[in-house]
Amino acid sequence: MQSNSIAGGHPAAMLCKGDDGYGVASVLKLYARNAPELQFVCLQPGTMFDWLKHNGNRVHLVKGLSSFTATSSARTLMQLPAVMTKAYQSATALHKLFQQLGIRVVHAHWLPQHIIAGHLRKLGYASVWHIHGNMSQRRLFGLGTKLNHRLAQWGADLLIPVSDFIGSNWKGAGVPIGVIHNAAPKLFEGPNERRDDHIRCVIAGRLTEDKGHHLAIQAVLNARAAGHDVRLDVFGGPLDRNPYVDDLNRLVSRSNAANYVRFMGFADNLRERHQLYDLGLQCRLSPEPCSMWVCETLVDGLPLIAADAGGTAELIEDEVTGVLFSSGDVSDLTSKLLTLIENRRRLHLMRSAAYERGRHLFGVERFISETYDAYAASLPRSS
Repeated sequence: MQSNSIAGGHPAAMLCKGDDGYGVASVLKLYARNAPELQFVCLQPGTMFDWLKHNGNRVHLVKGLSSFTATSSARTLMQLPAVMTKAYQSATALHKLFQQLGIRVVHAHWLPQHIIAGHLRKLGYASVWHIHGNMSQRRLFGLGTKLNHRLAQWGADLLIPVSDFIGSNWKGAGVPIGVIHNAAPKLFEGPNERRDDHIRCVIAGRLTEDKGHHLAIQAVLNARAAGHDVRLDVFGGPLDRNPYVDDLNRLVSRSNAANYVRFMGFADNLRERHQLYDLGLQCRLSPEPCSMWVCETLVDGLPLIAADAGGTAELIEDEVTGVLFSSGDVSDLTSKLLTLIENRRRLHLMRSAAYERGRHLFGVERFISETYDAYAASLPRSS
């Protein structure tokens, strides 16, 4: 791995919102912990900015365009002229800082920062757009996709989607694409072997209907009705004033299963608990770009039963490191769960395979090295 140079020896800066949400924040922390040569620029104060300072990273606060509210694609189009102007103003301020720091590569993670990086590209910087989210092909009859492609043609030298699934949305942009799946640091020295008679399952994520917690609970209740001692811990929130959680509680209460389906709330140390479980469940209804939690479970040797939509199917080797089920189909999920419950030997092999695949394919060194290789190979303008 390159230790202190990127893209032919030219320093790079990462643009952050400053209060980045869990998924992107996790990616930024991977870079911050494992590529200390990077400079970070936050466009507003917030938890991410505070964390970077506390971690000892080289971080700068340059207040500028960090986000904009767009409740629809039509609203995005209406706001775009003002956003472009604000992004230009932010780029002008950053240009002065980057000249002092010798920055040549700008790596951005959100659309507003993508546009800032695009303006900086016109000033001679290499512009790298990390793409974390889905892009609907149907918004504004496809005009949203065309707009994103035109913005990328204008402002990006390289796109880094987090999965092939996400990358497929950007092929029409005509900009070099280098997919880099997310990663997770190694936490355990090997997979754990649980000896309990019952099967312990875990699901994690914000408690919204799209995450599919109701499917996981129903599948566990179905397995219990079939005579199996299966238990489920549900991590995530919010637990209070959440109508979806009320529905989940009613589902559990109707089956008198409160002792077997537990709502654990948020947990900072969830990864440390992974080896207390036999199976992870990922039941998202909409396509998942590249779940950080899926990467973490595999690195920790926890096999998954997961929905086959989106980038998740790229992370799990079906029937080897986990099992894929038809997204939204609780009958299929129940069937896959019962199959693994009734074959502990197979579950044991999956646990070992998940640990080995996770360690090799979703390790941090691979993640950092691929980022640097993508810079060097795809950004001739920065040389």
